[in-house]
Amino acid sequence: MELVEALEGLGADVATVPLVSIEPVEDERSLAAALRELDAYAWVIFTSANGVAAVERALPGVSFAGAKIAAVGPATADAVQGLGVDPSFVPDVYAAEEIAAGLGPLEGVRILLVQADIASPSLAEELRGRGAKLDTIVAYRTVEAKPSAAEIEALERGADAIVLASGSAARCLAGLGLRSGTAETQLVSIGPKTAEAAREAGLRVGLVAHEATAEGIIHALVSHFEERVQ
Repeated sequence: MELVEALEGLGADVATVPLVSIEPVEDERSLAAALRELDAYAWVIFTSANGVAAVERALPGVSFAGAKIAAVGPATADAVQGLGVDPSFVPDVYAAEEIAAGLGPLEGVRILLVQADIASPSLAEELRGRGAKLDTIVAYRTVEAKPSAAEIEALERGADAIVLASGSAARCLAGLGLRSGTAETQLVSIGPKTAEAAREAGLRVGLVAHEATAEGIIHALVSHFEERVQ
């Protein structure tokens, strides 16, 4: 809601249309079991705030005293702080692949990677390629959400911009078969990975935020529409 409130504060008329929902894994016992062995890991990596929330739900009060935490970006870092610990590393470029380079020498280092069921394998491959002893665990599922008739109508009426906050949302939007990415409607991606997923799904991306944050989206939108009215 931070992005919506910020855009409304700038005078935008914002409608939210959920295209994906975040669901628990069917069996959270394996997640809870891994969390009970945190002292075996030098690093725990979170690639989203949703992963942090899943950990908190699976094992309330879990302590990270024995491991360092890496968070993919500021929103995830804020969620980690909600667990009572400060992340030891947050990359300057907010993309999962950038994390591996910032953790130092990884040969023989044990790492737990907390991720979604549809997570890209690129981060895990990079960590293993650097010699890490990696365990990955699925903390939550990303499920396609079916928009209501009113929400579909809102999309069909068109908008000046449609913001895509994830690759999964982009794929869901493409699956609706609606016209988008025209001269009248700018498709705005929260980052290059989301833009890549959108293009692979056949969508025409007009703007890509330089930072995968709410501030990055706002900057891209403000810059675009300021230029359009000049």
